[in-house]
Amino acid sequence: MRTIFDSESENPEGWETRIAAITADAVANADAGLIERCIGSLLRVVREQLNLEVLFVGEFVNANRVFRHIDSKTAPAIVQPGQFHPLDETICQRIIDGRMDCLVPDITRVRIANGLPDYYDGMGAHIGVPVRFTDGTLYGVLCGFSFEPGADLEERDVKRLEMAADAIAQLLAQAEGHEVRLSHTR
Repeated sequence: MRTIFDSESENPEGWETRIAAITADAVANADAGLIERCIGSLLRVVREQLNLEVLFVGEFVNANRVFRHIDSKTAPAIVQPGQFHPLDETICQRIIDGRMDCLVPDITRVRIANGLPDYYDGMGAHIGVPVRFTDGTLYGVLCGFSFEPGADLEERDVKRLEMAADAIAQLLAQAEGHEVRLSHTR
C-alpha cells in the first residue's frame, strides 16, 4: 500500500483519490479484518508521509480519549490500544473545542499555557483533526506527534489528515454496519 502515497510533494487534493483506493475494497466488502488492516495501512502511510513518531485514532468514550488504532515508528508504541486519558487533559479535546490549533509545531513551548499535564513535556510537534461520521456525529480524533519540534508540518498536512480522518470514519462506520458514502465531503 505504500506506493499509494509516493509523492511527498503531492497536493492535498491528490490524496483524496489515493485514500479512496485504500478504503474502497474494505468498504465494498464489509470485512472486519480487512477494515482493520486498511485502517492500519492508512495510519502507517500517513505517519510516514508526515514524518511522525506516532499516529493514532482516539475514540471519545465516557469523558475519556481511548486509543483504538495506533501506528508507531518504534515497537512497542508508547501508547497501546485500550489505554486512555481523561478528555479534559488531552490536546485532542482542546482541538475539538477550539482552544488549540490542529497543528502545534512544539507542544513543550505551549504545554503550561494550555494547562496540559506533565506527560506532554518533551513532546515536539502535534497534529490532530476530528473524526466525524457522515451524519456529523463525533467519533473522536486522528492525531499524531513527534518528539522533535515539527517545522516541516504545515497547513496542507492538516488537510491531508482531514482526508485520512474522513476515510477512517467511513471504515469505522462500515465496521459498525452504518451506511457509508464513498466521496470526500469536508
